[in-house]
Amino acid sequence: MNVKSIFGTMSDVLGGFAGVLGGLVSVGILSQIVFGSVLGLDIIGNINGLVNSFLTGGLTGLLTLIVLVGLWDNK
Repeated sequence: MNVKSIFGTMSDVLGGFAGVLGGLVSVGILSQIVFGSVLGLDIIGNINGLVNSFLTGGLTGLLTLIVLVGLWDNK
């Protein structure tokens, strides 16, 4: 194995992991909309708090949010 194939494998694994997490977040949001708060988890509130923490960080928070969305989009 060479370094290129190792990094390719790592990229595939991390991309799959990110896909699974994205699916779980989607299912969590839909289940909270349909059934309300499940097991005491407030997924929509947590996402709202995360976005608000980026936006209250001023320009630095906004730039960080843009970079993270760009990285997520390029998976």
